[in-house]
Amino acid sequence: MEEGTMAFKFGVVSGAVVLALGSLGCDEVDGDDEAVGFGDEEVVQPRSTQENGWNLNGWNLNNWKLNGARLNDTKLYRDANQTEYIQLHDIWLPDGDYVTSGSLVGGMLKVGDYTDWEVEDTTFDFMVKEGATTYWKYVWLKYAYPVPGFTDVWEYDLDLQVSLINQPLCVDGQGKRTRALLLGDVWDPATGAKTFPRPDKALTFACKDGALAKCVLFGYRPWATVNGVSLADYHQACTRMVRADYCGDGQSHTTLGTPIHVLDQLGIQNADANTPYVVEAEWGPNGAVCLNPSNARKPNLTLGCNIPTCGAPFASGGLIQSGKIVP
Repeated sequence: MEEGTMAFKFGVVSGAVVLALGSLGCDEVDGDDEAVGFGDEEVVQPRSTQENGWNLNGWNLNNWKLNGARLNDTKLYRDANQTEYIQLHDIWLPDGDYVTSGSLVGGMLKVGDYTDWEVEDTTFDFMVKEGATTYWKYVWLKYAYPVPGFTDVWEYDLDLQVSLINQPLCVDGQGKRTRALLLGDVWDPATGAKTFPRPDKALTFACKDGALAKCVLFGYRPWATVNGVSLADYHQACTRMVRADYCGDGQSHTTLGTPIHVLDQLGIQNADANTPYVVEAEWGPNGAVCLNPSNARKPNLTLGCNIPTCGAPFASGGLIQSGKIVP
């Protein structure tokens, strides 16, 4: 595969808003230290009961998904013939200057000498070629916020400008503006799989209404470690769990907003003594490794794969366990 070529089509992306970072790369962050809040805000502790969702990401990008751009001047092609592409031209900084590269420090964006709140009012200029048409799109980073309860997670208010009209980059199921988290990987929107090998210097704007961001807020920060254990596979397993993607084929089998009990053996999500539940499934990066169909989130479940029944807790090799809340 040629450098800069992606295997999946950008125009059919149903989730990831993907940019890419320049030569500074991603800085590794160790997650062993206890997360703390910022300022006087209340610290949000991990919860064991969470809401699930059907979408990998939640967003509003009009008719072009901005999937797979890079924060340098390298073209990222939409098709194997390299006739359609998206290409970054400039990152305009708050002081009016511009740069052509950036980096991630955990979940925080860094462009030029700007980081944390200083990246507010940054604009990314993209040239897009589709068929015989070439046009511009602009992403405006309006506001940056540290997420209480974490030292390395930030969220961003972003607008997309199309034909001189600004609209929220991310929206929820009711069409209301939401913020985005930043992740240093790319996901195939059809299968939900993480793209491997990872596209060089990639970055996803993960809208908070989708599984990618929800799993970070559950505590599964894919760049971090806990007691020397990488959370990358935990995050991927969580995206399968949140969407009830049992077969790991990108098909969701749940209804948005259904509460689930979440448990792992790292102590990120712990058993909730006040929430009665029955074990639904245990999860790995490729879907459910065991499943109790009678406890599934939807009745009369029909799957295109065979999954063994769950036995003793975590005996099937799963990383995360999901439970169905019972009265």
